[in-house]
Amino acid sequence: MSAPDDEADKSFEATPQKLLEARKKGEIARSTELLTAASYAGFLVAILVSGESGLSHLGATLAVIIGQSAQIAPLFFDGAGTVPARGIIQATGSALLPIFVYPALAVMLALFATRGIVFAPSKVQPKLSKVSIISNAKNKYGRTGLFQFVLSFSKLMIYSAILAIFLYHRTSEMVAALHTTPQYTVILLAKICIEFLIYVVIVSAIIGGIDAIWQHFEHLRKNKMSRKEVMDETKNSEGDPYMKQERRQRAQSLAGSQVAVEVAAADVVIVNPTHFAVALKWERAPGQAPVCVAKGVDETALRIREIAKENAVPIHSDPPTARALHSTTNVGDQIAPEHYKAVAAAIRFAENMRKQSKGKAT
Repeated sequence: MSAPDDEADKSFEATPQKLLEARKKGEIARSTELLTAASYAGFLVAILVSGESGLSHLGATLAVIIGQSAQIAPLFFDGAGTVPARGIIQATGSALLPIFVYPALAVMLALFATRGIVFAPSKVQPKLSKVSIISNAKNKYGRTGLFQFVLSFSKLMIYSAILAIFLYHRTSEMVAALHTTPQYTVILLAKICIEFLIYVVIVSAIIGGIDAIWQHFEHLRKNKMSRKEVMDETKNSEGDPYMKQERRQRAQSLAGSQVAVEVAAADVVIVNPTHFAVALKWERAPGQAPVCVAKGVDETALRIREIAKENAVPIHSDPPTARALHSTTNVGDQIAPEHYKAVAAAIRFAENMRKQSKGKAT
């Protein structure tokens, strides 16, 4: 089967297990634009934290270095002025340190907040696909490459427009600063930079947010699963002792929980007779699809079936649909369009069962 056919066949959303496996391989939704916005924000914070005194100190130090460069140079290159040279380096370094530290901290915080730090040895292993002309062409001219091009072009146009407008209104101040002291020039330029940086941070945060959303949904799209993958993953998880223990605990807490109430009010419970159970409720409002109100496997599925029997909720046996719904539909979500046909058959079955029960009762 060709690659396009494989991609078309993968119509099911990625399960948590699938996403976890992708994360172990280093495949995550990481937005470089969001990290760039974080670094800009860190740089802005560094300037604000340094304050006027810090900027004055930096300006004075740089003014001394530039104004007395002929006298200072021998201190560094002749080795005779170790102590003065060390003092100059410390003074300059202490003033510049926040400018490097705060952006780095901001990027690290952004990585932690987005769970973007992953250690995957497979990512550093040499692969032929990394130098493949076809693979690189797909990345460059595919949907991701096109999106990145549009995003980069938009950034260029927006930043250029902001800079042009900003310089138009600030040129007179910057020209006047040439006739003042170096300390005042540094302070004035710092104030102008802060104002410009505020606009840059706002724009980069918006672009970073757009890129983060795109990367998230693109990551989910790339990890979509075929029906066979969903069924294989479910079979593999059934034998996991940890998963079995977790399912027992869920079943024990199910009896007295709100889930029991939801199952009792469900329209139908679709089951695989031995392992899976998914309870669905349909409000029958225009544009509304049936909603999953409860689901479970093994002990939890058994308890859902028991509650359904106790409350005369029809139970419909459809193993493939039960597996697919359990793997792809979260509790509280409407079913996906690809399940409409199978679920419609289950609801018709439930309605017929209720009609038969009413007929017998009369």
